[in-house]
Amino acid sequence: MHATDWLSFIASFAVVLVLLGVVLVGLKKMQSGSLLGLGQRKMRILESISIGPRQKIVLLRVKDEDILVGVTVQQINTLAGFPLTEEEIAADHAAQTPSHEAPAPLAKRFADLLNAAKNPTKDRS
Repeated sequence: MHATDWLSFIASFAVVLVLLGVVLVGLKKMQSGSLLGLGQRKMRILESISIGPRQKIVLLRVKDEDILVGVTVQQINTLAGFPLTEEEIAADHAAQTPSHEAPAPLAKRFADLLNAAKNPTKDRS
């Protein structure tokens, strides 16, 4: 093979890897519903701990309640239920609601750095 053949092969392989990554990210967004503009799911897994080779304990949030369940190969058992307080409900709803008015902290920091670069005489804090 010539050098140009190898370069062509490597470039084609890189394009395939990039396309595969884009498809995987798209599928993950479609699965969570954020790509299609669907609302947040009503049930979320908050935490999961493996306690054996095929057993685990899972903390779920369903509506306004946290539910602790034990999961084995044969069955799923409810271990406990914890109703959320008003503060936890408000914090959960605030975390799920996207705020388009306020930029993300990283975006705000980046904007501050750009403004500081444009105005070098301005006092930086």
